[in-house]
Amino acid sequence: MERRKLGALIGRYILILIFLLWTLFPIYWMIITSLKSPKDIYSGFYFFPGIDYHVSYIGWKWIFGPGLRNSLLALRNSFLFAFCSSLFGLVIGSLAAYGLARYKYKFLWMKTSEDVLFFVVSQRMMPPIVSILGLYYLFRTIGLLDTAMGMIILYTWMNVPLIVFLLKDFFVSIPVEIEQAAAVDGYTRLQQFFKIVLPSAKSGLAAVFLLSFVFAWNEFLGALFFTMQRTQTLSVLIAGMNTQQEPLWWTISAIGTIAIIPPVIVTIALNKYLAGGLFFGGAR
Repeated sequence: MERRKLGALIGRYILILIFLLWTLFPIYWMIITSLKSPKDIYSGFYFFPGIDYHVSYIGWKWIFGPGLRNSLLALRNSFLFAFCSSLFGLVIGSLAAYGLARYKYKFLWMKTSEDVLFFVVSQRMMPPIVSILGLYYLFRTIGLLDTAMGMIILYTWMNVPLIVFLLKDFFVSIPVEIEQAAAVDGYTRLQQFFKIVLPSAKSGLAAVFLLSFVFAWNEFLGALFFTMQRTQTLSVLIAGMNTQQEPLWWTISAIGTIAIIPPVIVTIALNKYLAGGLFFGGAR
């Protein structure tokens, strides 16, 4: 029995170790690549800075030198677009998800709230390029191309279906009797939503905000079509370094190292609200 427990414990730690290596090694490789010279990058696999190869700061010198302005602008744009679109998407999506969780709908071919939910989620089932082309023409017509407002609207539109899909289950899990008791005490429907339902769904709201933030932070196709120099994001800036001659791996890795910092900070800030939130949404 003891051997079986010991074997299970060892197996568990081996799986954890494999998971950590699978998760953290790409980050480690990106960091050490940012500290390599072009010669070391193309001459072989080196894992230990200062031991296997001579440390080079050529990529970092570009970021804090000629590329400082473009890097800071792209970093600011990415954070602004991701944060604002996630916040606005959370406001819109939470109201829509609550309505689907508490009310019955019948409209055209949609006979239940589940049909409405499927229609909302189906907006994300199409290949992005199908929607991007039409939106590009629309944004160009109304003057939203290469603007912060245009990018925030675009990312909000992209995030709302996911937010509605995930939050609906959180709201369904909240006992409706609590809201009925609040109604007896004189609470309006909106007061029930803001004072009872939302505080009860903190973990879900935090998880959905984080997922929306990460999706918007990593988004590339929309940023490629809808931004130029003024509203360029980090993903487009990094892609631009894949030059015709050769990819600038040392600079790409340096900017990539910086790019993982804001999502990590947001995750740490939301950590106390995330317990259970990342695993419950979507579970039926």
